[in-house]
Amino acid sequence: MNRTADRLMPLAAEGRLYPSVIVSGGTADDRRRLAFELGRALLCERAPEERPCGECRHCRRIDPDRYASEARAKAPSEKRRGKAGDAGDVGVRQSHPDVLLLERPPGRRDILVDMVRPVVRSAQMSPYEARGQVFVIAEANTLNVNAADVLLKTLEEPVGGTPRHFLLLAASAQELLPTLRSRSLTVYLRGERAAVDDERTAELVAHWRRQPDGDGFALWVSALADRLVQVGGKELDDVRDRQSWTRIATAVTEVAGALDDRGDRAAALALANDLLDAHRLRERYIQPRRIIEGLAARRLRPDRPETGFESSVNVLMGPP
Repeated sequence: MNRTADRLMPLAAEGRLYPSVIVSGGTADDRRRLAFELGRALLCERAPEERPCGECRHCRRIDPDRYASEARAKAPSEKRRGKAGDAGDVGVRQSHPDVLLLERPPGRRDILVDMVRPVVRSAQMSPYEARGQVFVIAEANTLNVNAADVLLKTLEEPVGGTPRHFLLLAASAQELLPTLRSRSLTVYLRGERAAVDDERTAELVAHWRRQPDGDGFALWVSALADRLVQVGGKELDDVRDRQSWTRIATAVTEVAGALDDRGDRAAALALANDLLDAHRLRERYIQPRRIIEGLAARRLRPDRPETGFESSVNVLMGPP
């Protein structure tokens, strides 16, 4: 567990953790392990300095292996129901009555609003056994707009004084709606980054350094978009594939580190942020090449009026 995660544990043990936490970075297993460890610390029966003890009735039941076992046990019944994502398949796992795990069901692209409603209903009731409740949402970046809005309303209007904590897991916090990010504490886990071929990154750096000053800028941006689409890989045929966009943003970040000019570095980093924040453009099924071209042309043009990190997505589409 890295230093950032270590800082969360005392807050959870003392009951001072922020009600909504976005856990990003690392691997999916890293994020899940941290979420369950935080859940133990939040609900452990021991004194704060001893939490999580790993031995009390709550700690024993708040175990990712138990939740994984429940998922495997449900699999045959899900197959009998037919297609994944039917009304009964809401992706909810619950081994402890006050700790609920919501996962995107197999075969589903998004977490839909009907899948979030069990979380909302539970958050409107008192805990069964523990002093509070914990809701873990894996792949929270796959919440569709309606599901995210329902969850947001629950965060904004909590019922009663029961301690409730929502742990939203995502590879990148930028994939969540700005409204959710603004009401959550974001924690980044250092871990494995999306793999980007070193030779391809070197080609990107060389191309970046050849940016023209005059009329050739449009052609330069077009060639840059072609190269970044190649970094995204064949998965980018589905414009909504998040891992592909993470690879592209990672490549742009690595380019930024190799650039000499401070302004160029800042612009490249801002473009990487734009690419991660472009989920609203992707939801409209705009071609990946057009998205990259539009964001790069605005962020990298020679006059570069934008010096801050305000998202170009917001400038192009307006606030969400």
